Amino acid sequence: MPFKRDLAAYHEQLQRDGFILLKDVLSDDLMAALKTYLAQAKSGQVAEYGQWRIGGKKQQFLFDFPSQAMAGRFRDAVAALTGLSRDGFTISERHLKQYEEDAPAYPAPHKDRGASKFSIGLPVYLGPETSVCVFPNLDRTPNGSERAVFMTEQDHPGLKDIYHSPEALPLNEELGDMIVFLGSAIYHERIRPRGTSVIYIKVNDEGFDPLGENIYAAEKVPELA
Repeated sequence: MPFKRDLAAYHEQLQRDGFILLKDVLSDDLMAALKTYLAQAKSGQVAEYGQWRIGGKKQQFLFDFPSQAMAGRFRDAVAALTGLSRDGFTISERHLKQYEEDAPAYPAPHKDRGASKFSIGLPVYLGPETSVCVFPNLDRTPNGSERAVFMTEQDHPGLKDIYHSPEALPLNEELGDMIVFLGSAIYHERIRPRGTSVIYIKVNDEGFDPLGENIYAAEKVPELA
C-alpha cells in the first residue's frame, strides 16, 4: 500500500482549505520506491527530462511507479482524498524535481498549469531549511492556460517581501509527509530549495494530459471484438 492511513478521512479538510499537509503518511514501501528512483536518476540510470529542464533552478525526470498495483492504489486513495472521479482520474504530470545548488532561495510564487487541478508533493530528500510555501488567501482564480503563471509586482506590489508577509504559509514538510493543494488555483513555491528532491504528481479528472504522461489512459481503451 502507498499510504499508512485512509486518505478519505481528510477529504473535508482539503475541500475546506484547498491544501493539506499529511504527516507521516507515506508507507515504507512507497518511500523505498521513491528513494530508489532518486538514486537511479542521480546515477544516470534514468534519463533527464531535458525538454522540461529549468536552467539554474532544477532538473526533472519522468517518474514511474514501481508497479501497476501501486499506481492503482495511489489513484484510488488520492481520488478519495480529493473527490476526483476515479474513472476520469488523469495524471497530467509526474516528475522527479531535483533542485540545483544555485537555485534561487525565494523565487516568485506561481500557479501550475490548468491541467494541475491538484498538485501532490512527495519529498524524497530535503535540503536545509527548505519548505513549500502556499498563499491560500491570495487570488485563487484557477489558471486555465497550458503553462504556469508567476506572480508579478503588478499582481502583488511589494513582491520581494511576499515571503515575510502574513499571506505566506510555510508547510515545513518532512520525509514521509505528503502535500496536496489546488495547484492551478493557489499560488505556491518552494523556498530555499537547493539540493532538494521532490516527486510531484499533478492530477485532474477531466482528461487533460498536455504532456502525454497519464499512465491510466490505456485502461480506458476498449478491447477490440
